[in-house]
Amino acid sequence: MYKALIVDDERIIRQGIRMVVPWERLGIGEVFMASSGQEALGIFKEERPDIMITDIRMTEVTGLELISQIRELNEDLKIIVLTGYDSFEYARECLRMRVDEFLLKPVDEEYLIQTIQKLVTILDETKEKEVVEKRMSRIKGTAEQSRLEGVMNDFIMNREVPEKNLYMLEELYDCDSKTPMQIMLVIPAINWNGNIDDDNASFTRITMKTLVISVVDAQNRGVTFETGNGILVTAVFSPETSDELEALAEDISSLLQQECDVKVKIVLGGKVEGFSQLHISYNEAMLLLEQKKDGYQTVLERKVTKSRLEMFREIYAELKNVMSSNVGNTEKVMRAFDSFCMATDSYNISDSYLKKCCFEIASSVNFSYLVDSGDDRSKAVNALMTSLVNANRQEACEITRKFLETLLDSQRDDSNEIISKTKRYIQENLSRDISVTSIAETFYLTPNYFSRLFKRVTGEGCNEYIVRKRIEQAQLLLETTNFKSGQIASMVGYRDNNYFSLAFKKYVGVSPTQYRKDIREKG
Repeated sequence: MYKALIVDDERIIRQGIRMVVPWERLGIGEVFMASSGQEALGIFKEERPDIMITDIRMTEVTGLELISQIRELNEDLKIIVLTGYDSFEYARECLRMRVDEFLLKPVDEEYLIQTIQKLVTILDETKEKEVVEKRMSRIKGTAEQSRLEGVMNDFIMNREVPEKNLYMLEELYDCDSKTPMQIMLVIPAINWNGNIDDDNASFTRITMKTLVISVVDAQNRGVTFETGNGILVTAVFSPETSDELEALAEDISSLLQQECDVKVKIVLGGKVEGFSQLHISYNEAMLLLEQKKDGYQTVLERKVTKSRLEMFREIYAELKNVMSSNVGNTEKVMRAFDSFCMATDSYNISDSYLKKCCFEIASSVNFSYLVDSGDDRSKAVNALMTSLVNANRQEACEITRKFLETLLDSQRDDSNEIISKTKRYIQENLSRDISVTSIAETFYLTPNYFSRLFKRVTGEGCNEYIVRKRIEQAQLLLETTNFKSGQIASMVGYRDNNYFSLAFKKYVGVSPTQYRKDIREKG
C-alpha cells in the first residue's frame, strides 16, 4: 500500500478530496492532510508519501516552493498540482520541476481518480522493475549473490538459518512459509561430477547460471544458486499443474541448448512447503539423480500404459508437444507431423479420431505461434476445421500439413528484419545489462522463440553473439586506449572483471592484459 499527502489551505477542499477518492481501492493505505506548505514539508519528512496533491497559492510557503524543496529530498515523488489559475507561467514552472499532472479547479472527480490510478500504476511498474533489477543484479557474482547462495545451501543441507535471512528471502521473492516449492537440479554435460578445471568451462557455467536466473528468478518463479560441488540448483515456486513445471524445465533445457550448446539433465525433487523444507526436496532429487545417471533428459515419472489406443495417445501427446514447442523450427515441426501420420497408420487409428487429432495439432501449434509472435491466425484454423469435416484419412493429413507449412513459413518474411533490429539494438546497448530475455521482451517475443529464431537466422546463439560483440569492442579499446582492464570491462557491459577475463580468454585465447601487451609489441 502507498501513502498520499493532500496539501491545500482550504479545509473544505482537503476534506473533499479525502472523501471522494476511493483510496484503498487504488492501492493507497494512508492519506495525510496539510493546511500549509510548511506543515506538508514536516509530514513529508516523517511519513515519506508516494503521491502528493497540492495547491499552488498558499500562505507562508507556496505550492511551487514546496515542490522545489521536496524535489531536493525525493526526485521520484509523484505530484499532482491543483490550481484555480490557468497560468502559462505556473504550467511552465510545474513542467520544469517534473510535476506529473497539472489540473485546474474545480476538477472532475472521476478524472482526479483516474489520474491517481495512473500514477499508482506507474509506481507499481517502477517497483516491479526495481525488484527485477535487484534479482538480476545477482547474476554478475556480487556479494549479494554469494550471501544468497550461502543461505540457500544452508537450507538444502538442513543447517540452521537465522530468521533475518529467511525474512530477506521471503521479502525478495514475495513468498512465505506455506509457499509450495520443489528443487530442480540442472546438470550440464560439462559438469557431471562438479569438476571444472578450465576457463572455458567456468565461463560456460556462469553463462548458464545467468540464463537460468533470467528465466526463473527475474520472473519470480524461483531462486537459482549453485551448490558447493558446482551443481546448478533452482528452488522452483511450484505451479498448480505438473504441465507448467514440465514446460519450465523444457524452456530451460531448450534455452541452454540454443545459447550454450550444452545438453542438460533436469531432475525434480518432491513438492514441499517453504524454504525450511527444501532439504527434503533436494535429497529426493539427488537420490533420483543417482538412480538415473544415464542420458540427458528431464526426469519425470510416466505412467506405464499397455493398450493400443493408450500407447498411441502417449506418442501423440509427445509429438504434439514437440510441434507446439518448436514453432521457430519448421523442419522439426514437419518431421514430428510426419511421425504422427505414420503412427496413426501403425496403431490403426480411426478416421474420425485422426481428424480430431489433426485439428488439435493445428490449434496447439497456432496457439504457440500466436503467443510467440502475436499474429492471430484463428480464421485459418476455423477454415481448416471446416475442411477436415468431409475429408478422408489421406486428405486430412495433407490439409493439416499444408496448414502447418503455410503458418510456419509466414514468419520467415519477418525474421531477417527482426534479427537486423536485434543486432542494431545489441550494438547500441553493449555497455548495458542486456540478455536474451530482456531483448526478447523488447521485441515482444518469448525468450525461447526469439532464441531459436536468432540461431536459425544467424547460425549462432544470441548470448554468444552478444559476448562476441562485447569482446570485439574490448579488443578495440585495448588496442587504441590506455584504459585499465576493469574500466574496459564496464564499458562493454561486464560488471564483474573476473567474468570479463574468462569471456575474453575463451574467445581470444589470452587474457586482456596479455592481448594488449602482444598487440603493442607487434606495433
